[in-house]
Amino acid sequence: MEIFRFYTRSPLRNFTYILHNPELGKTLSLDPYDSAPIRKFLEEKGWNLDFILNTHEHADHTSGNEGLVNLYSPIVYAHPGAIGKIPHATHPVKKGDRILASQNSHLEILDTPGHTFCHVCLLLVEAGKRKAIFTGDTLFNAGVGNCYRGGDAEILAKTVLEQFYPMEDEILLYPGHDYWETNLRFTLSLDPNNPSALEEIRRLETFAPDEDFPTNDLALEKKINVFLRCQDPSSDLKQAVLQKTGQSWDPRLPKNFFVSLRTLRDKW
Repeated sequence: MEIFRFYTRSPLRNFTYILHNPELGKTLSLDPYDSAPIRKFLEEKGWNLDFILNTHEHADHTSGNEGLVNLYSPIVYAHPGAIGKIPHATHPVKKGDRILASQNSHLEILDTPGHTFCHVCLLLVEAGKRKAIFTGDTLFNAGVGNCYRGGDAEILAKTVLEQFYPMEDEILLYPGHDYWETNLRFTLSLDPNNPSALEEIRRLETFAPDEDFPTNDLALEKKINVFLRCQDPSSDLKQAVLQKTGQSWDPRLPKNFFVSLRTLRDKW
């Protein structure tokens, strides 16, 4: 599977992705923000656009649908609950469905509520091995999505703890936004001596997001993303959260720690 990432320069720092399966000769746009650069890219490649998938219903993830449907008439996939909320979405997808599938690769649908209740993520599987995850607004570099607009922090905690924690370290993360620097600084506000987060902050100075935005694997994310450390937080991280929230939690319930972190991030 060929993966192309577009930094949209939108106010919310969105990413749009193009996924092309050369075995099929088919192409999918994931969360198109603006149809114009996608059209230009497809024309340069000589490709049609066969499919769109919107991870959820928020407008910054669907605003390119109208122009692309008018140009290419693709099938538009979305969570069943988002049909009628997303422009031109007609094909509901559920957990376990496979799209852009050929003999050697496919995209598997994950049902990932929390940021909204109509959110899906895409898992790229090649030669039977899970290779990458496209997470929309569920999981970001060093962070997770907020729950302001139709979501629930406890549901998001359940999604992340049950679905993302068991994933293999080598899986690559492709999020829906560039919130990398802000999220890293949040990590360091709670864990100021985190060597991996400090190294990533230094690395930020060496690139432009639209040129060579890094693609982290989950091994690194489990070091720099405090929301991926809730099952066994360090004593320093636990103490920092306790000091800032005044709340203790049962270590047998990592969901509570996750929700405390999400509350702190909301106010940070």
